[in-house]
Amino acid sequence: MGRFPRSSPRPRKVARDREIARSRGRGGGGPPDRPARGHISRGRVGGGERVGPESLAGKEFSGRARPRRRNSGPARRGPSGRRPPAGIRKETPDPSGGRILHRADGTPSGVLVDNAMDLLDSAIPASKPEDFARRILAAARACVAVGLTQVQDASAYAPEEVAVLEGLAARHELPLRIYATVSAEPGALETAFRKGVRVGRGDDFLTVRAIKTYADGALGSRGAALLSDYSDEPGKRGLLVTPPERLDEIARQARANRWQLWIHAIGDRGNRVALDALHKAAGQAAAAPPVSRPLPSDPGAHRQRIEHAQVVALDDIPRFGREGVIASIQPTHATSDMPWAEARVGPERIRGAYAWRSLKNGGAHLAGGSDFPVESENPLLGFYAAITRQDLAGRPAGGWRPEERLTRREALALFTSDAAYAAFEEGVRGRIAPGFAADLTVFAADPMTAPEKEIPRIATVATVVGGRIVGVTGARRPEPSP
Repeated sequence: MGRFPRSSPRPRKVARDREIARSRGRGGGGPPDRPARGHISRGRVGGGERVGPESLAGKEFSGRARPRRRNSGPARRGPSGRRPPAGIRKETPDPSGGRILHRADGTPSGVLVDNAMDLLDSAIPASKPEDFARRILAAARACVAVGLTQVQDASAYAPEEVAVLEGLAARHELPLRIYATVSAEPGALETAFRKGVRVGRGDDFLTVRAIKTYADGALGSRGAALLSDYSDEPGKRGLLVTPPERLDEIARQARANRWQLWIHAIGDRGNRVALDALHKAAGQAAAAPPVSRPLPSDPGAHRQRIEHAQVVALDDIPRFGREGVIASIQPTHATSDMPWAEARVGPERIRGAYAWRSLKNGGAHLAGGSDFPVESENPLLGFYAAITRQDLAGRPAGGWRPEERLTRREALALFTSDAAYAAFEEGVRGRIAPGFAADLTVFAADPMTAPEKEIPRIATVATVVGGRIVGVTGARRPEPSP
């Protein structure tokens, strides 16, 4: 949420020149050689055009066209002035887990993939706490406007950012509940373990009890780690952005300290490495220190998660259910990626991609999300994608790989009771029942019975958190652009 842009992306195709023009319009002045975080995420420029960063490597964009977005997507572009970004030169080697893309003459293009993005970080001014707080509150208001009462936030916050969240919660400024993740970087991890998990701060509006780390990159940038070559780029298998031995250690420490672990994994190798790390940690678990609220006593109390579980080897699909790993999925990723996903991985691997029905039939707990701000925050778009596997224009007829669709009841659970389970809250949230929190969303029509094509246009009338109305719109939502 703290990476929230001023105007959130929508699932529509945007021409490259329009995106760059918009970036110029909101980037302001400033020296053209100062790097800034734009993003090329999930194969789209700024959340729009479906391209990979390789297609930008030879392009000349003005160094002054700098989006205000500070997303940590799978690729970034530095300035394209005369000086290389952050001292990156023709001979600069690719860092472990990252790639520097070059122009035809060998000079750096300014496009950095996965861990290569870290080369820019030292040159980007740190965000001020008040700016970070404003972004959090802006994101929270955007989420409330579409009916969200809680977000499970995968931003992987640094200790100073967690402190801002705690301040907002203590002052009762948060309009919705936040279940936050902390960074797995060494300093942040030690701070998290020292302070312990924080559950239900600020009248139960803030919980900090999960660690976010990465196994691999993204499929759009060909950074997702695959077990064999990319079908559309022979010789390339993507990137493991965290060495497997380091991932094993993070998983072991998280379990020993009773922190939930979220591992970003997109490719079939990335998912296997993540599953292996969690499996090893379960076998090495040590006695855990006490926490601020009792945790569930069932065998799945740790409830470790793999974020995305996007391309999974068929042999690994049953492991999610067998080993108690939650598959945290984003249904709109399938409908955004379907024009090019099979070209990336081929007809055999695509059988294990975006395989929600297969995961569920294998006994996996699923949880639904959006990956906002990469995709729209609107949960009805995720609900629609889960039950149709179609884009907003109803394509393809019958849905893309329709055997992996979910029912409406299953899709509703994804964003309610299943999401509550993934946050250890199934006893207090996710259902309308006596003793449960009065967290409610009022829609203008019933998504359980509305015609499929009408679901994305259903308006949010009111959002209620803890029995208090925090958002009222009442207007009909305009039809989303296909």
